[in-house]
Amino acid sequence: MLRFLLLTAAILLMTDYSFAQTPGPEQCQQVREAVARYGYAAARRHALATYGPEAVRAGDRCLAKRYRKH
Repeated sequence: MLRFLLLTAAILLMTDYSFAQTPGPEQCQQVREAVARYGYAAARRHALATYGPEAVRAGDRCLAKRYRKH
């Protein structure tokens, strides 16, 4: 039983990590709305406290695509 729980936990952790690496259009829209409403620093601080560093990096990737220098 313990092996089954550890295996399940490992699978869930791996899927969470893979989703955080490729933010979808809906997630990027939510990031842009949060930055527009609360400011970049406050939105980033909230994401770090609530979702962790991977979510912050994913949000930064969303913003980098939008505000890339040409």
